Amino acid sequence: MTLVQEFLGEQSLVLWLALGTVGFLLTWRGADTVEAATSKISDHYGVSQAIQGGIIAAIATSFPELAITVISVLVLGEFGVGAGALIGTAVFNILVIPGAVAVLTGDTQTTRGIVYRDAIFYLVAVLGFFGVIALGVLGTEGTEAAKITPQMGVGLLILYAAYVVLIVGGQKNSQGDQQQTNLPRQTGLFVGGLVVVLVGVEFMIGMTIEISDALDAPPFLMSVTVLSILSSFPDLLVGVEMGERGDQRAAVANVFGTNTFNLVMVLPIGVILAGGVSIGFLTAVPLLLFLFYTTLFVVVLGATDFELTRLEGYVLLAMYLLFLLWMVSEAFGYTSALTDETLRTILG
Repeated sequence: MTLVQEFLGEQSLVLWLALGTVGFLLTWRGADTVEAATSKISDHYGVSQAIQGGIIAAIATSFPELAITVISVLVLGEFGVGAGALIGTAVFNILVIPGAVAVLTGDTQTTRGIVYRDAIFYLVAVLGFFGVIALGVLGTEGTEAAKITPQMGVGLLILYAAYVVLIVGGQKNSQGDQQQTNLPRQTGLFVGGLVVVLVGVEFMIGMTIEISDALDAPPFLMSVTVLSILSSFPDLLVGVEMGERGDQRAAVANVFGTNTFNLVMVLPIGVILAGGVSIGFLTAVPLLLFLFYTTLFVVVLGATDFELTRLEGYVLLAMYLLFLLWMVSEAFGYTSALTDETLRTILG
């Protein structure tokens, strides 16, 4: 139960839907403020655009997911909601944002750096998380959960450190133009934006749990769908806006940077704060396999003539719609792909 749920007690679902909407607006505004402040602070110190886009902007746009993970662990006392939101966000980002940018702004150019560095490293991050789950399963004596220890979380953090070294090392002689700004004001806006994001996320998590209870659906799957869409929608608007300004490549690069940060920074932070967590691998493995092959598909599209066409954008959006239908079907029990039988089929 979230802090807001404890404070308000039993309330109608209509009220929670209204609070969730308010939370979405607060998260949107707070995340936008955080991103703008970090951008101006980076410009003040002359940080290169590549580092801003691949690292700083990715971290800034991931604060809603970080807040969801922290609240899930420290307030709810369980990791399911946070893990579901992270996986759902990853699928949303990799399919919807590039797809929408290509559909709404035209054929989207990529670069060798985006495809062979950012995208490939993200695939490595997904495989690294697979490895963590495999190690976690070995320590559970055949139960249906993978136990992820803080030490495993540190291993994922080291993986992100390697990603930062790759980006910074490739830009060591590149520096942007320094632009003077009011640092105390921007720092204040940054901190204020974080607080607003935390409040907004609290409302959205409360709404998600109430919807889950009302529909008798697993909170994890509600997080994969409802919560992930709400937390990622501001990123979608930012990506489309960047595409309309003619900066389509930056919009695509930010997707891989954000997803990498979420998987090998945000998720391990939650694991470490909780002192170790358990993840149901019957659900996680099929979803991570879907994420891996979806990402691989996007990489292949991006490497073909180094562009995503408008038609390919429609394909990506259609794939996400099918993913949503699958998750809704699983939540209401119409299908049962996320089961032991499916996992055994996958593993042969």
